[in-house]
Amino acid sequence: MADVCPSADKCPIFSGVLKGKEITSKNYRLQYCENGIVGRNNCKRWQCKNKFGKVPEQLLPNSKKTLEEIAAENNW
Repeated sequence: MADVCPSADKCPIFSGVLKGKEITSKNYRLQYCENGIVGRNNCKRWQCKNKFGKVPEQLLPNSKKTLEEIAAENNW
């Protein structure tokens, strides 16, 4: 079994928030959610959760924004 992210059960990306974009969702899951520590370390959602304890709902795992930009946009 793949090393799945421990936050997968609460993550909208993993649970299919991208309705109508099944291929994109599957690719995100394979690259980030089911790719062990390497995938998690590259996931902006995981990075955000580890630093701030929360994640903006709309944040994608491949976001190019810095954590500081994300925090500023969300008034954290």
